[in-house]
Parts: sequence; structure tokens; C-alpha cells
Amino acid sequence: MRIAVLGAGVAGLTAGLRLTQAGHTVDVYERWPGLGGQAATIDVGGGHRLERYYHHLFSTDRHIAALYDELGMPDELEWLSSSVAYFADGRQWPFVTPMDLLRFKPLPPLARVRLGAAVLAIQRGPGAPGPFERVTARAWIERYMGKDAYRVLWGPLLRGKFGERADDIAMVWLQNKFRLRRGDDAAEEKLGYPKRSWEPLFHALQERIQAGGGRVLIDRPIARLSADFTVTPGAPNSFRRGHDPRAFDTIEPERYDAVLATLPSDVFEQVLEPGVLPEAYLARARSIEYFTALCLLLEIDRQFSPYYWTNIGDETLPFVGLIEHTNLMGAERYDGRRFLYVANYLPRGHELLDLDPEALLARYTPGLKAINPAFERAWVKQIWSHREPAAQPIVTVGYRDKIPPMKTPRRGLVLANTTQIFPEDRGTNYAVREGEDAARAMLEWLPRSGA
Repeated sequence: MRIAVLGAGVAGLTAGLRLTQAGHTVDVYERWPGLGGQAATIDVGGGHRLERYYHHLFSTDRHIAALYDELGMPDELEWLSSSVAYFADGRQWPFVTPMDLLRFKPLPPLARVRLGAAVLAIQRGPGAPGPFERVTARAWIERYMGKDAYRVLWGPLLRGKFGERADDIAMVWLQNKFRLRRGDDAAEEKLGYPKRSWEPLFHALQERIQAGGGRVLIDRPIARLSADFTVTPGAPNSFRRGHDPRAFDTIEPERYDAVLATLPSDVFEQVLEPGVLPEAYLARARSIEYFTALCLLLEIDRQFSPYYWTNIGDETLPFVGLIEHTNLMGAERYDGRRFLYVANYLPRGHELLDLDPEALLARYTPGLKAINPAFERAWVKQIWSHREPAAQPIVTVGYRDKIPPMKTPRRGLVLANTTQIFPEDRGTNYAVREGEDAARAMLEWLPRSGA
């Protein structure tokens, strides 16, 4: 059977692989002129590629490691020692070992011990998410870690990530962050990153799909999807018109036997012709909100700080994190060049989302100088900025009941996107799992190839 997969991110490509392996012919459509979706890379020059948005793996990320093995790339992933800091009270505090927590002076001594004990209990506990789904992070933290822990540490982090929605976030979101970072060796956190960026993985998936008779069509977004699974693509360069498919010029439509969409919920609804799905299903998908990721990538001529990852606990700074990529993957991998991501999550319509890279750097510069007073614009050799409107679902109490089923009410139409990755948070590892689950859901509907 002919199946259209909408979106060539990690989930879409993985689903395309599994459907191809099941004997079906798969066409994958992608809006962006490249593969990978939210993990897509850019050419930073000198034969090097970096992700538009920072990415790494934890040692608990089994799905994507297994995929690398399956594709004959077992040595592609490297596991490297991490370094994490928290910026508060005008300085970066290391946050790598239990001793670092005990030295974290912004928290009173007893609060440090209480915080550490609560985190350890979650990491070593049974892991059942149910109790954490029914309470907000703020309520749970203030009860079990103490009000100081929320005031000094978790409150600023949650407000940085979720803004005015911070007090609505369910504790299950944070519980899984703790468990994800548990890893195999509590003494030292190891993070994984592919030696040559994620790009070789995307091309390996593309090659498998094409070898099975399918196509992977980049710069080919979907403008419309009809009830009989006729797919009307957008014309090349439609990505320059934004994310709304209703703004695209179109080219010749194609008819399929089934469709698997990995589009964000709002884009998915916009491509559907009237009557394809009932309002009750669409309302459920619509009930989950997203925050936009805004990521500024800087090439700098020297090291900015000694840490790979710095969480920002000072709410006067206009960003939420610094990820100094070349403090994980050494600068020697990039011919001595250094790269720093400045991360932000913002509600749609926020003023920072309209700024060009230079203007955004100008707004961020006082905050960067607050962390490293020596920083100057002259350090910056190149700038890139990217925005992803559907980056972070807002995980509130009762979130599980909002999740739309992968199998939509129309037989042969599957939806799989980041809103359905739960109780874990979105990421490349869970995108692999999502793609496999979506393909499995589709195959339950379809006759076996040749039957």
C-alpha cells in the first residue's frame, strides 16, 4: 500500500522506516529544506554541521541507541562527561555532584539536604508517574523539598521555561527530568552526542526508505489533506511563508491509501479539509498548548564559561539557559572553533520572537555580561537564530486525559507528535519511540503487504 508520512523529523523518518520494512511504499513530505525536524542541522562552514537547537542524549536513552545499532552505526555515538551550573546571586554554581548541592549557598543548609534527599527518592523510587500527574510541581516541591527550594531553584527555572504558566505545570514533568538524568553511574553524568552531528542518522533512514521504493521529499510541505487521503503539497520554497499551510502555493496532488502525520496539532488541523475528522477529536488536540523555542547560536572566538550547560536562576536575565556545545564536544572537533547556544522558551507573540539575530544578541548582551563580565560583541564571529513554534507542550495537571489518540477516528489516518510523548518530555530518543508506536498503530489497520 502507498502511505504518506507528513514530516521528516526523527519520528516521521522512523515511522517511514518501519512501514517500509513492513512492505509498504512510503513517501515522506517535509516542509523544511532538510531532514530532522526539530533536530535538523545547519552548515556552520568548514565541513561542520550543528543542530539548529541543541541536542544530546542521556545514558537512559535506549530507543535511539538501538536505532543507531540497527542502522550499522554503533560507533557513531560518543559518551562524554557533562558539566552543569546554575546561575544565581551573580555567579555560576556547579551542579554536578551531591557535594555541589551541599555547597550551593543560595539555599539554606538544611534546605540543601532536604532537596537532595527528595531528588534521590524520586530517582531511586519505583517511577510510577500517577501520583505526580495529579499535583502541580510547585505544590509538590514546596511540600517535600521546601519553600526555599521553590523560591531559589525550581520556581525561577519553571518560570523561565513556562512563563506565567509555571504554577500550572504538573510535577510529572519534573519527575521524569530527575529520572532521565539518573543514568547508569550516579557518580558522573555522561551525555551522548553523535560524532558527525545527527545528519548521518537522517540520511541513513532516508536511504532505507528509498531502497524500499519510497521517496523522501524535502522542501515539500503539505498544504491540504482530504478525506480520501489525497495529499496536496506546497510548492518549493513554501517554508519561507512560515508554518501556516494555508499560505502555501500548491502543486499536483497525490492519492494515498493511508496517511501518518507527525505535524504539530495546530498545523495538522490547518491542513485538514472540512469534515476529515470530528470536532471532538480536534478539540482534544487543540486543548494542548505549546511554547515557542527561540535559540540563538553563536560562534565565539574563545571559551565563554567552563560549563556545558548553565541553567539561569536570575529572572532579570532575558534567556533561560546557556549550552556551550564545545564544552561537551571539544573545540578541536570543529578545527578549534567554539559554539554557544542561548536558549529561550516563549509564548507565541512575545516581542523577542520578532527580532533578527543581531537585535536579539543586543538584547541578550547585558545578560551574557552578567554571567561573564568580560564578554564583548567582538567575541562573536557568526550568529544564527531559529524559532520553533511547537517546541514545548505545556504539561498541566490532568494532561494525560487531553492527549489525542494516535489512531484518529478516520481509519488509516494516524497522528503522532510531541504532545503524545508522555510522561516523558519530548526529545530525539522519544521521537524514535513515537515513530515506532505510530507505525505500529498504522499497521494494525492495514492488511499485510501482498495480502
